[in-house]
Amino acid sequence: MLCSATLPGMEQLNDDICYHALKARDRRFDGRFYTAVLTTGIFCRPICPAVTPKRVNVQFYPSAEAAIAHGFRPCLRCRPEAAPGSPASAGVHATVARAVRLIEEGALETGSVEQLADRLGVGDRHLRRIFKEHTGVTPQDHAKARRLLRARQLIVDSNLSMTEIADIAGFGSLRRFNDAMKTAYGHAPTAFRRGIKAKPVSDKNDNDPFAPKSDDLILRLRARQPFDADYLLTFFRARAIPGLEAVGDRTYARGFRINDAVGLMICRFATDQGGVEVILRGPARDAVLEIGGRVRRLFDLDADVPSITALFADDELLRPLVDKRPGLRVPGCWDRFELAIRAVLGQQVSVAAARTLAGRLVARFGQVLPENLIAGTGITHLFPKPATLQQQDLISIGLTTRRAQTLADIIDLFADPQCDRQSGDDILAAMTATKGIGPWTLNYFGLRGLGDPDAFPAADLGILKASEIGGGPAKPKPLEQHAERWRPWRAYAAQYLWSALEQEHAPKPQPKPHQKPKKGK
Repeated sequence: MLCSATLPGMEQLNDDICYHALKARDRRFDGRFYTAVLTTGIFCRPICPAVTPKRVNVQFYPSAEAAIAHGFRPCLRCRPEAAPGSPASAGVHATVARAVRLIEEGALETGSVEQLADRLGVGDRHLRRIFKEHTGVTPQDHAKARRLLRARQLIVDSNLSMTEIADIAGFGSLRRFNDAMKTAYGHAPTAFRRGIKAKPVSDKNDNDPFAPKSDDLILRLRARQPFDADYLLTFFRARAIPGLEAVGDRTYARGFRINDAVGLMICRFATDQGGVEVILRGPARDAVLEIGGRVRRLFDLDADVPSITALFADDELLRPLVDKRPGLRVPGCWDRFELAIRAVLGQQVSVAAARTLAGRLVARFGQVLPENLIAGTGITHLFPKPATLQQQDLISIGLTTRRAQTLADIIDLFADPQCDRQSGDDILAAMTATKGIGPWTLNYFGLRGLGDPDAFPAADLGILKASEIGGGPAKPKPLEQHAERWRPWRAYAAQYLWSALEQEHAPKPQPKPHQKPKKGK
């Protein structure tokens, strides 16, 4: 099977290109394709340390799910299920990309392909056809393979029990889980935890409220390299809403709500910048997969930065910024509604002013978190729901009448039950029709709220200033014309320009709540 997915920023992959990348162990192709060995029945990532098989003995697939659906077992050495999210699905038909996302969120665990097609606004036969055309497998096969892959990932990368993993991964019973894992991998699930040394977790470390406790759920997420964790922490630190978020030297923490369950999430960035350890406190076990997906988008863990920045190599404005931060990511968001509110509050004001307004909103209308979850963290509230904010006096947080009305219109948009079923394009169209929403807000929401890699707020004052300092255009229209050469990765170009100013105005990490500020300078 030809690995023929068209990938952004690269030529179309074919079997010859894949084999050359396999022989070179090229990390830039990790997650782009998978190598299935006919003589062993095993498939691997292109970075697998195993002996390179002969060309005649291999086939290439665009996804791990496709390889499993064709009867191959995942390699135990390179762990294909742990590869950064394959960008193959990102460049395909928009309907397929959305279908993949919904399936990974559990659409086929609780519903049928017909119901999935209805959510996507297409016929079920058409969905099956285009899904197989772009991914190589049927929706049902994809869901089945994904269930196996996420189960094994939870076995190795979390501290959940086997019973909990079987339930969360969608197997229905521990017996079905054991049988499926033995069939797919040739081993019982417990075999994957042998030899893995868990990090010590103790309630005795009372001095650090962000350290893992014995009853916390821990999930470890890998990041595609290179990964600039320092920049992400600097970015979120400058925008952390008081009472909702806390950003330390190597941690990002916030309260969250998934369905009716509330909890505390602490993300600890590895010192080697290899990924993120997610600590979940509270009744969050059933939502661990959704939380993991949100964290991956929040920190843009799956971005193939080398392929993206190759487009900027000959650009005099961006090249110095890329050389300085080769692993820069586009920060995402935890929740679209929250980001839409942040974007409106941030119109024509400084980052600090927008942060102050958002803090007042959270303090006045947000749900208070239980003390047993948040003790010592400085986190006190959840971000308010759309329904909670409807009909509230928004002028009282310091808004003008016009800005308050725009905010109220956005709240009404997201309070509509149909909003959860709308695509990003539908939400953007509705926001465009809202009075008081301009190009900057739409681009900023697209960039961070929808993860649009080509969104570019050309009129942003910070971007214009950074462009001028770097010798580029200092006006929106000329900059937008210059940015045409950066398509389809203009969101990353925008982030690089922001990064030129971020360090200059970056706030310092705040002392942990249990620490006293040091005396002296």
